[in-house]
Amino acid sequence: MKKFLLAILATCAIPSFGQYWQQAVDYHIQVALDDQKHQLAGDLSLRYTNNSPDVLDEVYFHLYWNAFQPGSMLSNMANIPTKFPDRAIGSNVENYAPDEYGEQIVQSLTLNGQPVAFVVDQTILHCTLPQGIYPGETVTFAMTYTTRIPKLVERAGRDNPEGIAYSFTQWYPKMVVYDTDGWHPDIYVAREFFGDFGTFNVDITAPASYMIGGSGVLQNPDQIGHGYSAQPVKFKKKDRITWRFKAEKVHDFAWVADKELQHDLRVTASGLPIHFFYQNDTASSKHMSTDKFQAEVEAYFAFMHDHFGSYDWPQFSVIQGGEGAMEYPMATIMQVHGGYDGLLGTVVHEASHMWFYGMLGTDEQRYYWMDEGFTSFAEDEAMNVLSGKNLPNAHLGYLGRYSRVAHQTWMEPASTLANYFDGKFPYQMAAYMKGSLFLVQLRGIMGEDAFWSTLQRYKNVWAFKHPRPENFLRIAEQESGMVLDWYMNQWIETMKVPDAGVDSVYTTGGNLANIRLTRNGSLALPVDVDVVLKNGTTLHYTVPLSAMFGHKDGFALAGPWNYTQKTFTFQVAVTAEQIARVVVDPASWTADANRDDNVWEAP
Repeated sequence: MKKFLLAILATCAIPSFGQYWQQAVDYHIQVALDDQKHQLAGDLSLRYTNNSPDVLDEVYFHLYWNAFQPGSMLSNMANIPTKFPDRAIGSNVENYAPDEYGEQIVQSLTLNGQPVAFVVDQTILHCTLPQGIYPGETVTFAMTYTTRIPKLVERAGRDNPEGIAYSFTQWYPKMVVYDTDGWHPDIYVAREFFGDFGTFNVDITAPASYMIGGSGVLQNPDQIGHGYSAQPVKFKKKDRITWRFKAEKVHDFAWVADKELQHDLRVTASGLPIHFFYQNDTASSKHMSTDKFQAEVEAYFAFMHDHFGSYDWPQFSVIQGGEGAMEYPMATIMQVHGGYDGLLGTVVHEASHMWFYGMLGTDEQRYYWMDEGFTSFAEDEAMNVLSGKNLPNAHLGYLGRYSRVAHQTWMEPASTLANYFDGKFPYQMAAYMKGSLFLVQLRGIMGEDAFWSTLQRYKNVWAFKHPRPENFLRIAEQESGMVLDWYMNQWIETMKVPDAGVDSVYTTGGNLANIRLTRNGSLALPVDVDVVLKNGTTLHYTVPLSAMFGHKDGFALAGPWNYTQKTFTFQVAVTAEQIARVVVDPASWTADANRDDNVWEAP
């Protein structure tokens, strides 16, 4: 009966999507690649629908590649006064020769055919419109532009270290997001992205000798060949061909072009095409071309479907290119040289972004931890299974790292805007580590069934929208029947540290033992406690917080423990002499900063 009532309440509490809105974009991008001048000539048409309740009298576009030149904010990242200066990117860009710069030069911009004046501030184009865009109105922007392709930096540009010619990421003028908080014209300093969902029709004209892979579905495979069609297509040496891609329900589009790329296609048991693009040299193909590797990528998608929800795009591509590795809708672009485990782990991480960066398109400047952290959590879960380790807790790596850095003064809260961290390492600790441990600890708080149903429902309800932390939290509360806002606030917006332990075990009379717990950290979390008896029996307790107004199932209940209390004592129906050990957080579901006091042993 309780579950039935909770289900009714949960249904009633789902946000009304009649009140939710997001802008709609429909891009048609036509570009021609000049591989002698290293340039793209572009024509962009954007149908833009204003679904907001506001009249828009100005718009902004991202021109990301303007960051790849001396004097940009990206090139000045090494100058941030921090213990962790990010010298690699800035030094590379500052030392570019004149023909290695990146730049996006807009020749013209019109709104419904009427010329529009604009100004460019680094990576942002801003214009005041000749007439406002009214709620519900659809307009068309048209832009002609030239892109100078930079020497490779931050995953974009030409001549990657493994010999790939071109990686086109954040490569086109992109409309800035307008939402309930207004415009988000974040100048690009090499950290995170945000875009409206829509349709991309991308026509790429290039020499016929190039292989191209990326986002979307190729619309003219029989004219292209190159492994997209079973029927080979022959071209003359000087031919140029146009590849026509279409991607729906995406907020970005990326592609790679190279003359030496091989193209393998594997269709999973569920019917998902997975494309593998790699060069046919030993270092590139030794893993990418193998049935073992490709079968494990297929197995990964089956795992994600069962645990995190369905993959709702029509293809996925693993593409050699860029530098390091990066996610884009329907694709990861990455370096592939190195060991097998590293390659598989990288693909699993980047592909897991398809759920959180991709189908759940959070604002990554503000809520990067909901992407990088949730993705890292999924990576650890998937690799735990694919590797055959099947550990009860797959997240011991980040748990151990947190205990080493929790009290460092350079740590910053995960509510800091992504661009404003004092260096890349503090950002990584907040985004990847604290974001992942947010889910690890939540799993310990809620219990298995409620946790996994939360992740599935979150994806189903908020796919192809822009969820915020409170949207995820409401679903977690509805699935668990608990109040959880205190947890998100304390873990994400503060630097409070969890640290609970066993203070003492004693008998005061009768046949009852007292288990006295102590809280040495400033962040109060519920904890599980195992009481191991000398006869081999283990008693499992959970100690919730009063603020939760609930507790997970499957444990004997002790508590609740008020966050204002430093210590908490509960009793068990045995004497202290019968107890061999008491263990706080035996399954390591909390990021306890000091586990030395988590175990009490009988003298």
